[in-house]
Amino acid sequence: MEFLSATCQALLLVVFGAAVVGKVQGAASFAAFTDAVAVLGRVPAGRAGPLAAALVGAEAATAVLLAVPRSRGLGLLAAAGLLSAFTYAVARALRSGTPVSCRCFGASAGPVGPPQLLRNAVLLVAVAVALPGVPDSGGLPWQGQFAAWLAGATAALVLVVGDELVSLLRPRPAAPENGSPRPLPEEAPPWSTSP
Repeated sequence: MEFLSATCQALLLVVFGAAVVGKVQGAASFAAFTDAVAVLGRVPAGRAGPLAAALVGAEAATAVLLAVPRSRGLGLLAAAGLLSAFTYAVARALRSGTPVSCRCFGASAGPVGPPQLLRNAVLLVAVAVALPGVPDSGGLPWQGQFAAWLAGATAALVLVVGDELVSLLRPRPAAPENGSPRPLPEEAPPWSTSP
């Protein structure tokens, strides 16, 4: 159980760290995240900036808490709270049909959808699995700790680039046989009365 707990702690630490780095790596990344926060949080544009900054700060604090052995329990609770809030916001956007780009890691411009809900569910399960092993996480030998952190970091990498992986694997529309672009269907003018 200690190995699995340490693996999940590493997974969460890397995911939250990557989320922070992705959002603050440049002004454009933070601005895009702020726009997503305005839509997902249903807040006015003037309040979205401070809320986005607070969320990035909470993610950074969560990563720090997860990195320090004595505070991992608090880090896991913070992770559970943030992930629950993010999951609720994504589910609400999907339910209402609100189109918004997923800026969870700053870069992806793909729309939020079931993959983000699945990713959050995996991360919430990781929190639940990690919690029981927190008091004993120092009981693993260094080889076990290394293997657990390597496994957790690898799993985190898959989750972080998951949006891009999904878009690569998504089937693309077939090109016409002659290689020319497919013409767009003509739309009837708005004043047309024909069905």
